[in-house]
Amino acid sequence: MARPSKGRGPGGSRSGGARAAKPQTKRHYPRTARLNTLLQEIVAGYMERIDDDRLGFVTVTGVEVDNDLNRAEVFISTIESVDTAEAEAEVLEVLSDYRKPVRAEIAREAKIRKTPEVVFLFDPAVRAGARVEEILSSLGHLGPDGEGELPGGEQRETVIDDGRRGDGTADHRHAEDDG
Repeated sequence: MARPSKGRGPGGSRSGGARAAKPQTKRHYPRTARLNTLLQEIVAGYMERIDDDRLGFVTVTGVEVDNDLNRAEVFISTIESVDTAEAEAEVLEVLSDYRKPVRAEIAREAKIRKTPEVVFLFDPAVRAGARVEEILSSLGHLGPDGEGELPGGEQRETVIDDGRRGDGTADHRHAEDDG
């Protein structure tokens, strides 16, 4: 004999048939960002185990997966200077030999419905940072505080004008007012 439900509607819920809501877990960042981080850890772990003299020291700086999980762009940098397009192409060619094993490692480690195709690329942010550093060094040596020595031995001082006078009050004058 079936037990009568105590104050429950159809489907056994107290709210008259509506399902109880699942508790929401807070996600601090979107799924693709979490997946990018996971794949970066997996690929970096795999790269540590590669013993290939042609590669030298390669760092996985980031991974970007597209929304439909078809492609994962793995951004890398090397500690050695890779100044020419020919040297970059050589490193990328060596890494292309490892695309399938890296994809297999992702399939083993990540619990995702589809394993993306892996493409290795040099990180453009690292190249841009190196270019900024090159420009700064050509202007003169700058220390971490923004001060340093100019090529003629003259000292460089960084002045930040936040629009305040020495007494802490705002100075609202404009350049035209200085006449």
